[in-house]
This record gives sequence, C-alpha cells and structure tokens, in this order.
Amino acid sequence: MLEVPDIHAIRTMHQRGIGKRQIARSLGISRRTVDKYAAAEFVVEATPRMRLTEARPSPKMDRWKPIIDEWLAADEERPRKQRRTARKIYKDLKSEYKDEFDVAEVSVRRYVAARKQARAKKAYVPLEFGLGEMLEVDFGEVLARMAGSEQRIYFIAMRLMASGVMFAKAYPHEKLEAWLDGIASGLSFLGGVPKQALFDNDTTLVRQVLSGGRRVQTPEFVALAAHYGLEVSFTNRGAGNEKGGVEKAVFWAQRNLFSPVPEAASFEALNVALTAKCLEDAHSRRRGPGGPLISDLWEEEQRQLAPLPGAPFPACRKRFARVDKTLLTHYDGAHYSTPPAYAGKGLTMRVFWDRIELADEERTVAVHPRQKPGGASLQLEHYLPVLAHKPRAVSHAAVIARGEPAIARYRDAFLAARPGEHRALVAILGLGAEMGVPRLAEALESAARYRAFDLESVRAIVRMAEPRATTPAEALEQAWLARWPETPVQDVSAKAYTWLSEAAVGREIQ
Repeated sequence: MLEVPDIHAIRTMHQRGIGKRQIARSLGISRRTVDKYAAAEFVVEATPRMRLTEARPSPKMDRWKPIIDEWLAADEERPRKQRRTARKIYKDLKSEYKDEFDVAEVSVRRYVAARKQARAKKAYVPLEFGLGEMLEVDFGEVLARMAGSEQRIYFIAMRLMASGVMFAKAYPHEKLEAWLDGIASGLSFLGGVPKQALFDNDTTLVRQVLSGGRRVQTPEFVALAAHYGLEVSFTNRGAGNEKGGVEKAVFWAQRNLFSPVPEAASFEALNVALTAKCLEDAHSRRRGPGGPLISDLWEEEQRQLAPLPGAPFPACRKRFARVDKTLLTHYDGAHYSTPPAYAGKGLTMRVFWDRIELADEERTVAVHPRQKPGGASLQLEHYLPVLAHKPRAVSHAAVIARGEPAIARYRDAFLAARPGEHRALVAILGLGAEMGVPRLAEALESAARYRAFDLESVRAIVRMAEPRATTPAEALEQAWLARWPETPVQDVSAKAYTWLSEAAVGREIQ
C-alpha cells in the first residue's frame, strides 16, 4: 500500500486531467496502481503512526547495554526507593570505567527509559475478593508534630479487600514489635480474623526468601499468625502491584489522615484521633461511585470473619537479660534499672513498641517507658536500699540526676544547707518507697521552697498535702449547721456610710 503523500499526488494529477499512463510513468508505478487510487470510490485513510520495534543502531552504547541490563535486574531485588536512577547509572559507569566510557548522558537516559518501559509492559488480571477472604497490610511514613517537635513517624495500614474498610495506627518506629502490635490492634478494630493476610517481603517479618515461594519468617511473626489462626502469604519480590489495594490505602492515609501535618501530645492521643477518622471514613465513603457505604459492607463482612481469640496476642519480643552490678539491663543502646535483689541474675525482657517489661519467670518486677538509643530509665525505688548502705553516693547518683527534677533540686539544696549529711538525705528520699516517687517529688518541691531539710518537716508537708478524713465531731457539726437555712446578705456600697465621716467632721468643727 502506498503512503498517503503518494496517493495524494496520484489523485491530484488525475483531477488536473493528466493521463493515467503519464502518471504511472512520472511516479514510477504501475498503471493498475494508478487505477486503484484514482478511482472515485477509493477512501483515503490516515496511516497509523508506527513505532520502531527495533532500536536504532548505537555502536557506542552496545558495549555498555549488558552492564546496564545487569544493574537494572539487580535493582529489581532492592526496595523501590533504593534503585538507581538513569543519572546515577551514568555516574557509576563514568566512575567505574573512567576514560573507557565515552557515551553521553542522554544516551544512557534514553536506553534506561526504554528498558524500564519494556519491563513495565505487563498485563494484569483484575481481582475481586469475597467477604472475609483477604486482608492486606503495609507500613508507611509521614511527618507529624509530636509534643511540639516535628519528627518522622511510621504507621501501619490495614485494609479488608472486600469492604474496603481501613485501619491505621502510628508508631515512633517500624520495628517488629510495632508490626506485631499494629496487626493485633488492627484485627481487634476490624472485629475478626480474615482467612488470609498479604504482606510484602519486609525484612522485619521475613528473614530469608527461598526458592519456590517459601519464606523463613521471624519467630514472633509466626507466633502471631498461629495465635489468630491467620494464613499468611507474601508478594513476589519487586511485585508491588500484588499489594496495590493497601498501597493505595497508605497513599490515601498520607493525604487524608496525616495532611496537614497532625499535632499530638503523645502517640496515644494521635492514635485515638486516627481511629476516629478511620471510623468516620467508613461511615461516609462509598465503595466505588454510587456503591454502598463502606460501613454497611464492613458490617456484612464481619459476619464472615473468624472470631478473635479470647486473649490478645502479647505484641512483644522476648529476650534474656542479664542484670549487671549497677542494677542495669541493656537493650537497643538504652539502659533500664531493676530491683536490687536481681543484681547479677537473669531476667526475661519483654520488648513492646512503647515499653520494656522485666520479669522473673512470669512475675513482672519492673516496667519502663521505652528509651531511644543512649537513653536510660532509672527508678529511684530500685536504688533506695543500695543508697541506705552507700549514702555518700547520693551526691552524684545518676538515678537522681536523670529522674524527677524536683528531687535533684532538693538534693542540691539540702547538701548546700547540710553538707556531709548524706544519711539524713537518704532517709528523706526513703519516703519514696512509702508514697511513690511522684508524690515525693511534689512534697520535696514544697520542702525546698520552705527550706525544710529534715525528715519530720518533710513528713509534715506530706501530711498537709494528704486529703484528711472528716472526724465524727466535725461531721455532726456540719449536719447540725445544714439544718438551718442560709440567710442571704445584701451587698452594701461603701457610699452608704459617708454620713458617718461627715458627722464626725461636723463635731470636730463645733
């Protein structure tokens, strides 16, 4: 078939009265071809633009194409955010091969774009899930203002694929204990356990990917799946499309739940707000244009979910912890104190996303808020028996320096007023074992203000702060007074008494 410009020439010459034989001779075509395209009934149609199926020859690039292909294939195994861009590939080639590499950056960019486009040309099958069949789970990250400071936080996103209901919960990190707590919290929110849950190959959950689709999973994650009777499956490596539903939910949460940047005093307060927003979304958004409300589908799907276990899963790692001679255990670069009876002994450490629990077999002996690496959580009551035997250590005890500021201020003021009286100071601090450290800190705040630097004065301040029970005599008096009606007293202005001063002045004049 001739191209449109040639057809245009034939028909134009024929309309001008030029004979078909002459047209054929001029254009170098046969007479039969002229008859075909000059016929009145022939319809001229635009020729579709065809793209080249074969790359143009590029002698300089041919040497480097296998290397680039190898790098791109290796990048498929890496997280998306850690894959090399075309510019990075160009820089790496130039750095590794130096003067041997003499290809322009635009040529590398063009080739990388073509290869990525070729990899992207895949066909997919639309999926549809039955009620209670599938849950997809993933983690995302956002910025939030926590306690007045902007920081990067993480959140778990879970979505029931049939009803489309979503759950989100925020954490300061995305470590295993956050995953475990998020999954347990999400199943509780959703109201049951679906038949299957789909995850990507996050190294927090998957230690090793084996051939044949097998995975070596983290023991705690295996225990969670067993606790809930949840069948777990994983996407193929690099196949983010297999988990598109929850990735859309992560994208939606970033732009709806966390935009604008949320502010909260704590993760507890932030998560209360997130749960409320998820519920509001379920009751206001429809499953597709003109579809039913997500909340209605969710209610129907809950009837297809397996019931939750009677007890929630303990979302923690368990570790063996050795207590050193300073009564400290260590985890993730942070330090946690223990009672003195466990010095040199071993305890079980339960690591939650927000706290550390130390247990002697099944009995919990200490609970600490989780600290960042380099931090420490030291409890004064753990060190009081030791200070009783080593009172001079109170001057520089880390448990006081890192503890309640009011206690540290009182210690410094006490030793300035009574230098060398370490044992008396330890006796005052010992009140913390009776009343608790927070109440002791309040009492010592007042004691420092009144310069009360003895045990009996501090005890008196504590008693004054305690709510006092009403004695029988006082109760009888209050009951007697309650029998009499209150007598209203009208307010009187001071001007009503000016005549007294005027009269007094008059008497003086007389």
